[in-house]
Amino acid sequence: MKITEQWLKKESACLEGISWFNKQEERDGVEVMKRLITKEHLNWANWLCVRLMTHKQQIQYAVYAAEQVIEIYETKYPDDKRPREAIELAKKYIEYPSKKNRVAAYAAANAAYAAANAAANAAVNAANVDIKKRILEYGIKLLRKPDGS
Repeated sequence: MKITEQWLKKESACLEGISWFNKQEERDGVEVMKRLITKEHLNWANWLCVRLMTHKQQIQYAVYAAEQVIEIYETKYPDDKRPREAIELAKKYIEYPSKKNRVAAYAAANAAYAAANAAANAAVNAANVDIKKRILEYGIKLLRKPDGS
């Protein structure tokens, strides 16, 4: 997908991000993401990645990201199985996208979020740059799939 300043504004990009975008030449979404990663603008790369994805890709990306840091959470809260259950139900929804599986995955995700909000923030902050880059590379891989799935 080609990125434009107009598209960034429509998607509510921050002014600093729009300014950065306008100062460089690349317009292809995946290539812009690569440049953002190279420049260590990982939060901007993640913001762009999610907006370029289909709904299914967003779920796949979220599952992958959660799996990269779940051990951090489980080390801190070994008895709380809700985040892992939410991951498994999301995987089931990806494979079998029925209304029943969507509702179950959504409910599990809400329960996990309610239980883990503070710990999840700690896990994200503890995640090193290599983990963040690995997650973004997976996002690029998803975006390159020809069928968009």
